[in-house]
Amino acid sequence: MACTHAYLERCFLHFAKVCSGSSPLYAGLSRRVAGDSEIRALASGGRARQPPPNLLLGAVHDLLLRGTQHALREFYPSVGGHGNARRAYPLFADFCRRFEQPIVEIVAARRVQTNEVGRCGMLLPAFSLAWERHGRQPLHLIEVGASAGLNLLFDRYHYEYSDGRCCGPRSPARIRVELRGRRACPVPKTMPRVRDRIGIDIAPINVRDADAVRWLKALIWPDQLQRIELFRAAITRARLAPPRVITGDALHVLPRVVAAAPRDVLVCVFHSHSIYQMTSAWRRAFERLIAELGRTRDLVHISLEWLKDDPGPRLHLTDCSGRERRREHLADCHHHGSWLRWVARA
Repeated sequence: MACTHAYLERCFLHFAKVCSGSSPLYAGLSRRVAGDSEIRALASGGRARQPPPNLLLGAVHDLLLRGTQHALREFYPSVGGHGNARRAYPLFADFCRRFEQPIVEIVAARRVQTNEVGRCGMLLPAFSLAWERHGRQPLHLIEVGASAGLNLLFDRYHYEYSDGRCCGPRSPARIRVELRGRRACPVPKTMPRVRDRIGIDIAPINVRDADAVRWLKALIWPDQLQRIELFRAAITRARLAPPRVITGDALHVLPRVVAAAPRDVLVCVFHSHSIYQMTSAWRRAFERLIAELGRTRDLVHISLEWLKDDPGPRLHLTDCSGRERRREHLADCHHHGSWLRWVARA
C-alpha cells in the first residue's frame, strides 16, 4: 500500500486524538510521528486498509516484547518501564532508525487484529436482549473478523458494571464497564446460553502460537496494563478449549456456516471493530447477505463498529428473522469497552 505523506500525517494526528486522555505515551508519540517524515515513512508499507499508526506502534512494541534491548524500554510500562511519556520521542525515533528493517518487515507482514476482550462488556447486553426476545433459544455464535476468537468466549468472563450489577462466572478475566447516560442498560441476571461458537477470519490467530499471541499483545497500548492483564487472562482461558475459527472471507464462508447450524438455535452473527477495515462495497454485500440468510431462519446481527461517518463506536442490533428487518441503535460505546451509554428505548 503506497501511502502519501499527507495521508500518513492525518492518520497519526487522528490516532493521537483517539489516544488522548487514555494513553499519554501513544498520544504523544503519534503527534510527534505525524510531524516526522522519516519515521512516518516506516508505516507506509502495510497491507491495504490496515491502519498505519497501529502497525508502526505495534511493530515497535512487538520488538520490545521480544526482549530487544534499548533505552526506549524505560518508557513502556508493559516491559517494566515507568519513564515520563513526554520524554519518550527522541528514544522512540532512535529505536525506529536502529531497527528500521525489522520494523518495516513487521508492518508489511502483519494485520491489525486487536482482540479486545473488554468489548464483551458492550456485546453482552446485546446478546442478552436478542436471547430474551427469541424465547431464550440457545445462541449459535458466528463472529466475523474473530482474530483469536476471544470474544466468542464472552460467557466465560466475569462482568462488573458501575451501577453495582455483576454477572458471569468466577473468572480471572474480569471486565469492568462504566455505565453512562440516563437509560438503563439491560445487564442480564442469567447469562445467555450458547450452543456453539464459530469464528471467521481471513488470517485466524492460534491461541497456542506464542508469536501470534505476542503480536496481539503488541497491539494493546503499552501504558494500559489493565487491558494487558485482561488479555492475558482471556488467552489463558481460551487455551483450555480454543474456539474454532475458520479461515476465509465471510462473504464466501458465512452461507455454509449458517446452513450447518441446527434449526433450534438463534444464529447470532456479530463483529466488533473488524469490518471497518473492509471496503464500502464489501460492507454493502455483507448486509445484503445477512438479510438474505435471515429470510430462511431465526438470525440476528450484532455490530459494534466505528465506521467513517459515525462520531464514535456504536452498538447495533438487527433482527433479520423473516421478511421484516428491525435495526436498532442500542448504545454508544468506548472503543476499548471501558464505558457504555445505552440509548435504545425499552
